[in-house]
Amino acid sequence: MLIAVFAGAAIPLVATAAPPEEVGAPSYDTYKSWLVACDNGLTCEARGFAGEGEFRGDLRFIRAAGPRGSVEARLNVATDTSIGLGDLRVDGEPLRLDESSWSVDVDLVNDLATFSTTEPAAVAAFVSRLRDGRKLQVGSDARTYIPLVGMVAALLRIDDRQGRIGGVTALIRKGSAPASRVISAPPLPIVPTRKIASQLSDKEEKRLIERAQRSRDASRCDKNASKYLDEGAYALDERQALVFLPCIQGAYQGSSDVFVVPRVGNGAAEPIKLTNPAGGVLEPSLVEPSFDPATGVLSTFAKGRGLADCGFQAEWIWDGRAFRISAASRQDSCGGFEPGDWPTLYRSRRR
Repeated sequence: MLIAVFAGAAIPLVATAAPPEEVGAPSYDTYKSWLVACDNGLTCEARGFAGEGEFRGDLRFIRAAGPRGSVEARLNVATDTSIGLGDLRVDGEPLRLDESSWSVDVDLVNDLATFSTTEPAAVAAFVSRLRDGRKLQVGSDARTYIPLVGMVAALLRIDDRQGRIGGVTALIRKGSAPASRVISAPPLPIVPTRKIASQLSDKEEKRLIERAQRSRDASRCDKNASKYLDEGAYALDERQALVFLPCIQGAYQGSSDVFVVPRVGNGAAEPIKLTNPAGGVLEPSLVEPSFDPATGVLSTFAKGRGLADCGFQAEWIWDGRAFRISAASRQDSCGGFEPGDWPTLYRSRRR
């Protein structure tokens, strides 16, 4: 299991490889300048970009599971000039893509351009042109490029996770096996939202916060954390409540200890138990936690740095007895195109 630390809170993340029998287990892997994430529905995304502080852009391959799973190649770049497919080069050589198969969207007001295709043949041709290269250059500036080292390994990982190796639908290691042999997409769990009708009075909120404070070891927390983070208590139902206690304040984010506290009787506050997308339980301390009584959604948003171009975010929904994981995304390496736009690790349906 990987451990990432954001604003002083340890967040156990997803294991780098899932046993073959765990078809729907999320996975996250890195290969040089590329990462590949597969969610619990076996939709996989490979993403490559230059290191932090360099060219703002990324190249993505997104593939759904199953014999007929869709595939997309998408290049996002920051630019203040009009560019087209003819401005793309691999190791200095023109890429020469079929313009009829690609969509090009240049938005000079927001300084961005997107090149994309969802045609399987066009994606296959694109991969074929890139797989032996080292850099996909955008425009005439040699500094504006996407590194390609690691791309083949990342796409091969998708083929492996989705059961495509040796088949006609593989991106990298093709063969003669028919598409019908590809693993079907695992069904997504149904985790409906749940409006919390019960409410706390100011007096009860204060009492529950004090009970949670007595249940934790505050010696590991920053004394000034409450200066920047708010304590809070929220009803979950008539019997239980959720309590946030500020603990650690970082440069741009803080973490809070999270408890489930009985509203009736004198029972002790219990550290919250939250499912990790890879299985097991997370530490009961969340970075930037929030709770929405209108939906019963508890969320965390942990930035790897202030730009939010890396990090971890997740949501859990109260089902009347426990919080169930409903969504998660993650990106370890900082960089890429859009802050907060991290590959998906877990999805659910809400009806």
